[in-house]
Amino acid sequence: MTKKIFKNILAVSVAVLVICVLCISYVLYGYFEDIIKDELKTEAGLISQEIQQDEDMLNSLKLTNNRITLIDSTGKVLFDSAADEDSMENHSSREEIIGAEKDGEAYAVRFSDTLSTKTIYYAMQLDDGRILRIAQKQSVVLLLLKGVLPPFIVILIGILILTSVISRSSSKRIIAPINEMNLNDAEADEPYPELAPLMTKIRQQKKHIQLQLDEMERRQKEFIAITENMSEGFLLIDKNMDILSYNTAALNLLGDGTDDIPKTAFELNRSKGFRTAVEEALRGKNNQQPHETENRCYNIVANPVTEEDKVVGAVIVVMDVTEKEQRDRLRREFTSNVSHELKTPLTTIYGVSDMMAEGIVKAGDVKGFAKTIKDESGRMIRLIDDIIKLSRLDENPAEEELAEVDIFETASDVVERLKASADEKKVSFMLEGEKTVVRGIPHLCDEIIFNLCENAVKYNKEGGSVNVSIKPDDDGAVLIVEDTGIGIPYEYQDRVFERFFRADKSHSNQIKGTGLGLSIVKNAVIHLGGTIELESSEGSGTKITVRFAD
Repeated sequence: MTKKIFKNILAVSVAVLVICVLCISYVLYGYFEDIIKDELKTEAGLISQEIQQDEDMLNSLKLTNNRITLIDSTGKVLFDSAADEDSMENHSSREEIIGAEKDGEAYAVRFSDTLSTKTIYYAMQLDDGRILRIAQKQSVVLLLLKGVLPPFIVILIGILILTSVISRSSSKRIIAPINEMNLNDAEADEPYPELAPLMTKIRQQKKHIQLQLDEMERRQKEFIAITENMSEGFLLIDKNMDILSYNTAALNLLGDGTDDIPKTAFELNRSKGFRTAVEEALRGKNNQQPHETENRCYNIVANPVTEEDKVVGAVIVVMDVTEKEQRDRLRREFTSNVSHELKTPLTTIYGVSDMMAEGIVKAGDVKGFAKTIKDESGRMIRLIDDIIKLSRLDENPAEEELAEVDIFETASDVVERLKASADEKKVSFMLEGEKTVVRGIPHLCDEIIFNLCENAVKYNKEGGSVNVSIKPDDDGAVLIVEDTGIGIPYEYQDRVFERFFRADKSHSNQIKGTGLGLSIVKNAVIHLGGTIELESSEGSGTKITVRFAD
């Protein structure tokens, strides 16, 4: 602004100077013309006196600066100091000749065709009727150059220097109060009244902009807080694949574990699923792509961001679907296993009943075939009962009313119920502990202890033992069931709680069971808010510890 004011002051000063010079030149131009006219009149008076005394003296005037012409009363040129009078035309129609014949004297001014010079004529009538005319040529351009231009240049240089100094000083004095204004102080006085409306508008806009900035900052903090607390990964990229925004989850799910922050999407991850999702989104297509790592499964959802029907970027959300995939896998396995477990006894029942219906079974074998049907039917009933139990635990119905449960008493009852099967396999039971009461659901506590003890008997060695220990704990109670059975290989220990999973495949057909016992145990323990731990080594037995929460 200082420069602009300085330039404006300087421009105005130069313009005024030029106008003044032109005006002065115009005045001087007229003044010089009057002087020339007076000179011509004086010179004409002197020459007329000389002519009347001695007419031959005209020849001596050939060398004068001014042009002298003598014309008779008819307009014929009798003498001309600058040209041959015999070749000259009649001058009776000239303005100055007509004026002299009428008034005794006359002036006339004529310009050349180029307007660069002018000629001033003065004509006077002599006593004998002849006309004496004197003319002087004057160059207008030369007059201006010689008379005005040199002083104008000097004055212009001086004025420019003076104006520059004054303009710079004035502009600084004008701007200084404006630079010192405090836009944050609404009560401050403006240095110039003319600025009051502008400053009011500026302060209003500044307040409005500040409110918008505060709102944007608030929304940005909310956005960061939301995205940073998302378990899903979030990415916002532009059409050049440069990352505009991201959350930590995206780096953890898609990154390589380094601390380097990637600049582009493909620097973050170059897997096939991710590349396809990004490329399709930037083509304007909503899409989902799978992405798998060694231990996890992800679903990448990519949607284009458009502006005026043009794709300007993409929003990418990465969801960890590992648990869902595992549940789907377990559901498929569960369905397959249930079908298999049900098909086996049904096939047996169908085959036996078909033989009996066809009458090809001997009378003495009917009892054995009937027992087979009974055993297989019981096996199906137990399987269906276990499936119903798991289904109820999975659905997590409304909490059943909690009651005080004596874990030691429940364990004593279970040992008594399993005594017959244990004696059949020559497995001894040992129950240790004391009365230990927790708040729980009685039938679930019974299911936990019964299934653990039943498995300890089933998978035990002949002549082995099962030790059941119950003791109070600061947070409730601890149940330990330890056997001397066949044990569980290390590689299977993470899977024994899966439905229908059996570590000992060679004994799976020999040992009766549904393969759902430990699954029921784990779900029941979780339902009661407890924890379960397993320790086992192949051929050396298994130890399972359950902690009941009070």
